[in-house]
Amino acid sequence: MNRLSALDASFIYQETPETPMHVGSLTIFAPPANPNDIFARFRDQTAARLELLPSYRRRLQMTPLGIDHPVWVDDDEVDLDYHIQHAALPKPGTMDQLRAQVARLHAIPLDLTRPLWQYHLIEGLEDGGFAVYIKMHHSDMDGVAGMATLDVVYDFSPDSAPTYPVRKAIRSSAQPSDFLELTTTAFADFLRQGLRAVRSAPKLATTLAKASRNLGRDVRYLVDYTRNTPRTRFNVAVSNHRSYGTSSLSLSDVKAVAKASNATINDVVLALCAGALRRYLIEHQSLPDLRLSAAVPASLRAPGDTRLNNQVVFSLCRLATDVSDPLARLAAARIAAREGKDLFADVKDLLTTDISVLGAPIVMTAFFRLLQRTYPVWCNVVISNLPGPRQPMYFAGAAARHYFPLSIPFHGCALNITVQSYLDSLEFGLTACRVAVPDVQLIAGYLVEDFKAMQHAQDALSGPDAIEVIEIAAPVSTASPKLAKRKRRIAAEPAAAAKPIETPARSEKQPLPLAALATTQAAEETPPSISARPAMSAATPAARRKDAIRGRPSNRPSPTQADDGKTRH
Repeated sequence: MNRLSALDASFIYQETPETPMHVGSLTIFAPPANPNDIFARFRDQTAARLELLPSYRRRLQMTPLGIDHPVWVDDDEVDLDYHIQHAALPKPGTMDQLRAQVARLHAIPLDLTRPLWQYHLIEGLEDGGFAVYIKMHHSDMDGVAGMATLDVVYDFSPDSAPTYPVRKAIRSSAQPSDFLELTTTAFADFLRQGLRAVRSAPKLATTLAKASRNLGRDVRYLVDYTRNTPRTRFNVAVSNHRSYGTSSLSLSDVKAVAKASNATINDVVLALCAGALRRYLIEHQSLPDLRLSAAVPASLRAPGDTRLNNQVVFSLCRLATDVSDPLARLAAARIAAREGKDLFADVKDLLTTDISVLGAPIVMTAFFRLLQRTYPVWCNVVISNLPGPRQPMYFAGAAARHYFPLSIPFHGCALNITVQSYLDSLEFGLTACRVAVPDVQLIAGYLVEDFKAMQHAQDALSGPDAIEVIEIAAPVSTASPKLAKRKRRIAAEPAAAAKPIETPARSEKQPLPLAALATTQAAEETPPSISARPAMSAATPAARRKDAIRGRPSNRPSPTQADDGKTRH
């Protein structure tokens, strides 16, 4: 019997009319060579592939009396009129109209008594193309598993013949089970899990010992997030209406900025989200003094594991919404992402997606209802980044131009930003509560504008008039409290400034690396004896900009001043 894990079932227990727990995608296709009967062909193709994907036929069956998590059972009578639907945009068929249509469809919960999926083919796009909106319940699979199903849903060749290897779906279980079978298997699963826990006790002890090495640091990290996450306009109870925004960036350009700054693509995404949210909140006069916090999904899935289930947990990451400069914000994102990764590495081996407890549906449903009524502020936004297909997708010979994601806002977090790659694009999909964030497309547009600002700032640092400043300072260790106290006392005393080393300007063919970027937090933790710098004899705009990126005012005199500060005529 195929019983849902605790993580899979949790999405069922969180389901309410205001918080439907499905995710989705919006694929936009070019005009097909033969536009006739495009919906009928899409329906026929999907019907012919029902046996290739388990989620097409499996549905939920609840355990009697709420003893244990639900199980998957097979549904031999799939109602294609419900699962595959047709829509058309009114003229002119703009992107704004398409986003509004998808937002309305995404607000409608799936029928939990049927297989948990729906496809909507939408015609009437202004360029003659069409779109496919897909809705899948999160209890069925996570984003990584969903990517593995694309070779069934679409084609990876312009030819109409499928190019995927022929495979038949493994049935979820036998026919729907009776009361006695569901009850006895629930007790058996509970006992088996207890036995597995006993057998894994030695391994658990080793894992706990490993995690305890950084226990103090990890506890301080979590306490800091708990105490210093501000309440924003996103931290409200959500309605049953949705708004949706999209934007795209060149993946090659994002990689180039990340490489020049010694950062990752995910660092750039976090920095862009921080910049867009900062601008949005400033315009709505609601930017808090404290930095926003993001919940970032982290996968527990082993490489090559494509099982249709959920293997993801949340990590936490601070967003530098208090930093205006895009490159300084990127540097802060690097530090924050590293902190989150360190914490995740410490606790990863302790995490599990499956816990069997008698009465789990009743206990977990009550727990989630309590959270939904109180919605404590533990994050301000969810930001997810997924690798997508690097091959072009097709249907009826038409190529997919965009592949945007949709996700879940929930009580206490009215905005979800999901990013996935497709070919040479980073596709942003922003799903929000329409009452809390009716103008979510503004944030999507700010993502693009903030990236342009980041590119311009990076180009300025790579210009021929840029001066590279390398600061050499001994690392400050906090391993010994006495040593840390002594260093703080020394730092408070006047000290001679460390002399920076100037290197010749580089040519455009040799981009200047972004060295020693400091965030606001880093500047606060750095003693004055390390951070102090004397004035330089000359300053270019790029050199003064580096001071601004480091988060401190420039001490460089103008070209008409000497080192002693006196004006020379």
